[in-house]
Amino acid sequence: MLHYEVIVAGGGTAGFAAAVTAAKAGKKTLLIEEKAYLGGTATGAQICQFLGFANGEDQIPQKGIIRAVLDGLTAAGGSKGIEQIYLSGNKDLGVLVIPYESDVLKDVIDNLVCEAGVDVLFHTRVIGAETSDGKITGLRIHNEEGIQTVTGDIVIDATFHGSVAVSCGCPWKMGDENGVLQPGSLIYKMMNVDQERYAKVSQKEKEELAAKGIAEGCLYVNNLLARPLPSGVLYSNMSRLEINPLDTFAWSKAEMEARRQIRKISRFFIENVPGFEHSFLVASGDFTGLRDSRRIMGKYVLTNEDVLEGRLFEDAVAKSSYPIDIHDTDGVSSRVVKPNTGVFYIPYRSQVTDEISNLILAGRCISAEYEAHACIRVMITCMRLGEAAGLAAAESLNQGCAANELDGKILKEKLL
Repeated sequence: MLHYEVIVAGGGTAGFAAAVTAAKAGKKTLLIEEKAYLGGTATGAQICQFLGFANGEDQIPQKGIIRAVLDGLTAAGGSKGIEQIYLSGNKDLGVLVIPYESDVLKDVIDNLVCEAGVDVLFHTRVIGAETSDGKITGLRIHNEEGIQTVTGDIVIDATFHGSVAVSCGCPWKMGDENGVLQPGSLIYKMMNVDQERYAKVSQKEKEELAAKGIAEGCLYVNNLLARPLPSGVLYSNMSRLEINPLDTFAWSKAEMEARRQIRKISRFFIENVPGFEHSFLVASGDFTGLRDSRRIMGKYVLTNEDVLEGRLFEDAVAKSSYPIDIHDTDGVSSRVVKPNTGVFYIPYRSQVTDEISNLILAGRCISAEYEAHACIRVMITCMRLGEAAGLAAAESLNQGCAANELDGKILKEKLL
């Protein structure tokens, strides 16, 4: 039976960051991913911009996992660095982003994982956890070799759905107070766009064109969302689908509907939007990106008020200025609310549970209320939560303490 000091379930933005951090700290680390590549929505779903910076971060050197990713992207020509965009075209809603080429990012992540000495299992899914006395004693995994069990001293759940924590019996919530989830989106890319002409389209014209598209049943949001990448390709986030990931038949139908939507959206752009007259659809995500799934209820639940008031925690491991960003279930509009203080913090206590002593949560499944989750779900924040999880695993092993009893102040000193 394979045994590791740290096992990371899920190789998305949080998972790969956790694995790299733990391995660089000298811990024997296994990373388990069901697809054939790492990065999750950042690569497979082709969501081509990193969001989640704190205000002013474009003026200071990056460090840790974000620096490693950014350096790798820029060296390979996959990004031009940190830029500012405006959510919904609103000049009051400026946020810092890193636009990037998703295929370049795959190589960057592969390099980081290999350089750190992480063992990787692709084409493998965690199908359940074995527990005893409040501790994970093994993970059941499945691939073409059959069902196996691997063991680890500490397990990091970086699955989007909190699958490991749920299999351990940890409590969870999903959606708002009525169980309503934010819609999913399938990203697509178009080539041969006259970007100079498109850049001259005013925000008012974009909203008018969007209204026309909605009326004709061709568009699903009240704005035109198409932005350029370093390659000159424009990527777009304009499909909207109601998806409950716990209803797999409905989810499967939604994936097909997502592809139908982007065919209609791209055709509308070609026929109506200046600069797109000779463009064509070249790619779409391998799967629809989801904004919502389970949130594990941990030792501390990050509240909506914590975010809005910018509450600073003694065990803070990440900070961000990304606003509460809730897409309406009808898909047409969004509700965006900025933190009152301009920045908010996430405590380590939201990454651990009372139920399982050697489990750490990373990424979008951490413990948070619905609106707070709408701030922390973006990928810069997920990478930082992954980095915190990997560091916490290493520190717990070094100190010989349970992961859910580690003093998060140590992490704050190292990360913030």
